[in-house]
Amino acid sequence: MKRGKQARGLAAFALAVTAALSSAPVAGAQELDTTCMLALTKTDPATVNVAYPDEAAIYWVGGYQTLPGMRLRIEGEFPHARYMSFNVYDQVQRPLDAIADAEIDPDPGSKNPFLQGAKRTVKKRSYTAFVDFGAAPEDPADRAPNTLYTGSGQNGTPNANGSLIYRVYIPDRGRDETGDTGIPTVSLQAADGGPVPESACSDLNKPAIPGVNEQVAGSDAELPVPGRPATETVTWRKFVNLLHTASPSETTAELGGSGGFFSNVHNAYLTATVSREFGQVLVTRMRAPTFPDTRDGAKRMRSGQLRYFSMCENEFLSQRFIACRADDQTVVDRDGFATYVMSTPAQRPATATARCGVTWLPWGPFRSGLLIYRHMLPAAGFSQAIQRAEWGNEAATMGEYYPASRYYADASAYDREVDC
Repeated sequence: MKRGKQARGLAAFALAVTAALSSAPVAGAQELDTTCMLALTKTDPATVNVAYPDEAAIYWVGGYQTLPGMRLRIEGEFPHARYMSFNVYDQVQRPLDAIADAEIDPDPGSKNPFLQGAKRTVKKRSYTAFVDFGAAPEDPADRAPNTLYTGSGQNGTPNANGSLIYRVYIPDRGRDETGDTGIPTVSLQAADGGPVPESACSDLNKPAIPGVNEQVAGSDAELPVPGRPATETVTWRKFVNLLHTASPSETTAELGGSGGFFSNVHNAYLTATVSREFGQVLVTRMRAPTFPDTRDGAKRMRSGQLRYFSMCENEFLSQRFIACRADDQTVVDRDGFATYVMSTPAQRPATATARCGVTWLPWGPFRSGLLIYRHMLPAAGFSQAIQRAEWGNEAATMGEYYPASRYYADASAYDREVDC
């Protein structure tokens, strides 16, 4: 497929995803309770698993329709989790604005447990946030507190509708997927305030179809699938937008805007297309950034070079993940490096174990795949973060934190080189 056709195909597919996942109801001028929209459109690996998700992330998706003189009011409690945020997107699912947990002021009498050094188990942890249907102020200092803006698209044109996504990453062990604080309530109200109807969805639970991902990840089948061509030399590139991925140029970088496919403003991504055509085992190694490990219920929110990082393998056909390894699931050796070994279960090297300093990833049934390496919310002093890398010159910026990947013919070829 020629690059131009591929770019047009990706753009058309993005529009199809928009129609399928984020059609928004048109509201009337009267106050309208839309608190069900998050609960009824919960997405997770057991239901949707599209748009290249991260296995550690839990998503609630809702649509919005901009209405003059109105706004969305969001009321919730900070979850017992590593991270939470709200992102708003335009009609083709490019991010417009976002607010992360530590940027949200708590309600009077409450505390924000995501601030550095904060007590994570504080009992009073409520907040109120808003989605303003107007354009964001040019001066960030003029932004209203706890507010996201949707009224202006990435190219400056008016934006009429799109999606709102609430994300939670890594709830504390023993707590539910909401971090034991429930799903935020979302209601439409007048821009100058007004009553907020009580949520009608507080007791709803997501449907579950267990075992789907495990069956795919455990398969040894060879299923060819079209996608971006892989090469024997694995090249990691920073994600800019879909058009730029299909046909990198200054034009596609500008026309495609920033991000896409519901990408999270707080994440930056490196991607690499890989194929078993060049070897049954793929090894990726880089220095691992530091992060605050919260899964076991840390009492205080600690600092790190990143809030979170992960390595995922996704397939092209549905964009589902085959498997991911979050930072706290990644083995880091005594020198501070992480080594990921990817293969089918049948080709898993005997030395691809935690004892040998390796994090193993199942390749799944598809011959080709897309590896995605994420960095979230880098610290101000972490200059090697993906966020600060220049496309096409990523290795120079990232240094030892840039992934280096190599194919091996099979498991035995890898084992012969490992001293463990």
